[in-house]
Amino acid sequence: MTATERSEMRSMVQSEDYRHLSVGSIARLASRLGKVYACTSTWYRAIQNGNWIRSRKRIYPTKPRVGLRATKPNEYWHVDTTIVRLLDGSRV
Repeated sequence: MTATERSEMRSMVQSEDYRHLSVGSIARLASRLGKVYACTSTWYRAIQNGNWIRSRKRIYPTKPRVGLRATKPNEYWHVDTTIVRLLDGSRV
């Protein structure tokens, strides 16, 4: 493995653009783009030996803590439905 290939691997692994992809997906993408031709186990070994840390930031904004709130009566309705299968095979 050449130094340019290792530097390209490192830049792709630590890039914010590819943080949503797994290492195997990054390896396949790099070979499709013609940047690095190496198998997935080589990528994992390079990440481990080089102590490269992948970005683990949350991509999506935090979910709201407060649920649905009604401001007046009968503003929101909720219905639970359950299908029960009887012994004769019919559904109720």
